[in-house]
Amino acid sequence: MSQTSLFLSSSPHIHAGDSVSQVMRTVIWALMPATAMSVMIFGWPAFLVIVLTVAACEVTEFLFAKLRERPSPLGDASAALTGLLLALTLPPHAPWWLCISGGVFAVLVGKQVYGGLGYNIFNPALIARVFLLISFPAQMTAWPVVNPLFSEQAYTLSDSVAIVLTGHQAAPEVVDA
Repeated sequence: MSQTSLFLSSSPHIHAGDSVSQVMRTVIWALMPATAMSVMIFGWPAFLVIVLTVAACEVTEFLFAKLRERPSPLGDASAALTGLLLALTLPPHAPWWLCISGGVFAVLVGKQVYGGLGYNIFNPALIARVFLLISFPAQMTAWPVVNPLFSEQAYTLSDSVAIVLTGHQAAPEVVDA
C-alpha cells in the first residue's frame, strides 16, 4: 500500500503568483464601475463619502503601524480597499463623522484586533457597517432622493460639502429606508 502525505497549510492552496498589493489593486479596479455609478447617481456627496472613508482607513492603518513601530502597510492597498467597500455601503449623504468612525472601526476592530491583513475572520468593512447600523440607525437608514450628478437637481460641490460636514439637508430630500 502506498503512503500519501498530506500537508497542512493556510489558504490560498493554489497560488497564481500575484502579490497581496496586486490582488487588492485588482479588486479596487473591479469596483471602479460601481464607484463611478455611485457618484453619477448620487452626485458629489457620494464622492465625498468615498474620499473621507478611504482617507480614514488609510490614516488609521498608518497611525496604528507607527504606534506598533512597524513599517507602513499602506503600499498593500488593503486599507484603501476596506475604505472603498465601506463607503459603497454607506448612505451617499452620510455625515463626515459617520465615515471617519466607520473607517477607524473597520481598521482597528475589523482588521488589527485579529492580527492584521489576512487574519481577520470577517470582512472589516462589513464589521464596520454592522457597528454603524447598530450605533447610528437613523443616519444609516436615511437615504436621499436620487439627484444624478449631471441633472438640474444635482447638488453643487459646495452644497455637497455642507451636507457631508453638517449632516443636514432639506427634509423632503430624505427617503427613510
